[in-house]
Amino acid sequence: MLINIQKFSLFMFLLMFAILYAIFADYYLDQRERTASVILRGLQHDLSEIGYVFSRSITSKKDVKSFRALLERHRSQNDFVFAAMVLDDSEVLLTTDPRYNTAPSKSMVYNSAVPMSSAYEQLMKKKGIEGVIRFYEGEKRQELKLLFLLDHEELRLNMSKNKTAFLVSFGLLPILILVLAWFILQYFVIRPLEKLRQYAYYQSKVPKTFKLKELESIRSSMVQTFSRLELEQKELYSMARTDALCGLANRNALTEYLKRLIADSSRAKTEFAFLFLDLDHFKTVNDSLGHSIGDELLKEVASVIHSVLRSNDFVARVGGDEFVIVLHQYKSLVEVAEVIERIQKRLNIPWVIQTYPIEITSSIGIALYPKDGEDMISLMQHADIAMYEAKNKGRAQYHYFTKELNAKVQESIALDKSMREALKANEYELYYQPKTNVYSGKIVGVEALIRWISPSKGIIPPNVFIPLAEENGFIVELGYWVLEEALAQQIRWKEKGLDLAISINIATSQLLDPAFESKLVSVLKQSKTDPVKLDFEITEYLFFEQNKDNFEVLNTIRSLGISISLDDFGTGYSSLSYLKKFPIDNLKIDKSFVDDYDTFEGAVFLETIVKMGQALQMKIIAEGVEQKEQLEYLLAIGCDLYQGYYCSKPLCVKELEAFCQEHELG
Repeated sequence: MLINIQKFSLFMFLLMFAILYAIFADYYLDQRERTASVILRGLQHDLSEIGYVFSRSITSKKDVKSFRALLERHRSQNDFVFAAMVLDDSEVLLTTDPRYNTAPSKSMVYNSAVPMSSAYEQLMKKKGIEGVIRFYEGEKRQELKLLFLLDHEELRLNMSKNKTAFLVSFGLLPILILVLAWFILQYFVIRPLEKLRQYAYYQSKVPKTFKLKELESIRSSMVQTFSRLELEQKELYSMARTDALCGLANRNALTEYLKRLIADSSRAKTEFAFLFLDLDHFKTVNDSLGHSIGDELLKEVASVIHSVLRSNDFVARVGGDEFVIVLHQYKSLVEVAEVIERIQKRLNIPWVIQTYPIEITSSIGIALYPKDGEDMISLMQHADIAMYEAKNKGRAQYHYFTKELNAKVQESIALDKSMREALKANEYELYYQPKTNVYSGKIVGVEALIRWISPSKGIIPPNVFIPLAEENGFIVELGYWVLEEALAQQIRWKEKGLDLAISINIATSQLLDPAFESKLVSVLKQSKTDPVKLDFEITEYLFFEQNKDNFEVLNTIRSLGISISLDDFGTGYSSLSYLKKFPIDNLKIDKSFVDDYDTFEGAVFLETIVKMGQALQMKIIAEGVEQKEQLEYLLAIGCDLYQGYYCSKPLCVKELEAFCQEHELG
């Protein structure tokens, strides 16, 4: 069996590394066991010391509870203990953490009276370590158990630090020597040979000059031979895959492209749009003006289509006046429609071909992969059917293969256009819903909610246009309008003597907009709004990617004095890690959980959120409160604020001003 130089060199490197690793691993395991023994003895010493203090100080089991501070102090001074407990058999008399009020089983507790095989295994496998408190109650000798619950995460961290120090101290230098030798061999021999092999197989990239004379001679000879062959191959390939008339890809190129795209889309589970474009009345041009004029027109049409498309799109001429366009990597079908409309608009202009004026339009049929077909033949057939449907409806338009999808897309396109025009026409209005203190009943602020009031259709609910705005990116522009309008309204209220804090919903895409911070600072400066009176409501989608940019933008908001609320808590990602990591001031409980307050599971969930928020020093706001019983329950569990129809529905500016005159402000 043959073996190449790279594999042989790698084998020798791994063999030497394995030998060194075995030597150092034995030493490391010994050091780890010693470290674990030291930690274990330290814990036993602390147990003995605390046990001694208890034994000298208590005369009955009831006295144990008075020593909570002593137990908590010792626990906090030991990084490896996250809770301490005093037990009477299995009954917990005292614990430093109320969450742990049940004693672990005896098998999971380390006892010094039982011989141990490994200190490290005892520390990492046992939940706790046990000591004894002996005292006399009168003349009767009593015995209690003192238990430390071990923090395995801290233990692992400590061990990993020791491991890192060991590897740096004892394993780095030999490994560096081996790595250096490996890189030298790689640089001068293995890599040049691998480049020659790849060049011989793929001819993709010409290797640069080699250092070794013999290898350089081989490289130079291969470059000359392959350069000649590559030139001949490119000429043949281009002729076989290029349309001779207009220079676009032909049917062969389309077939190869679709095979790759279908394979990629199948793996990634993504869709793409297959467009079949046919020029309207092109036969008339050929018949009346001749084929030479028709060919010249096809060249111009091909050039226009190619110029309109995006860099990642594909176009091919498949025969006569028929073109196939493939669109992918689009955000929504609205974007597909925009590309189609640009193509049809550019083609629907007066043409002058060899002094002959020509007017031409196009009909386009659209099929979507994989919904309308999973191979080129079915996509071509269905797009062709849709194209003829477009011609039947009057030409110079486009049509989707299915009527249902076509209607849906047309509706989305119309809605997209309408909501953009609505912003220019000032059809949007902010309503405000009061936030009420659960205990005092005072109004402590309002949440700004956008409403679209169309002159022809009336009030269009946010759940109709907001999802589309988020999908096509219009939510960013709309969000800035909401921000500016809310701040301006706050100033107008302040001038009237109504000083209200305002909560504003900020979409994730708006928050991550590169210009968000600068625009926010500019709006605050222009409006002269007190940032302390502002609250930004964000959703859990921001935390799906917990990166540095997300963290920094929230810190910037907090540094300006603006508070941050986490909206719809519990309905999304709901990880406790981001509550600890990110600067969040308030938690808003979703209405669906408030509605479920009268069930056992719902009550437990609500109470858990409130207690957790209180522990993290956050205010808890309940949404969707509609009943007196709901409010009474929120009061009982310690919820801070609430919103909902029980207090008030969202109100327009005048209604809210009248509402505030009738209610006490906090």
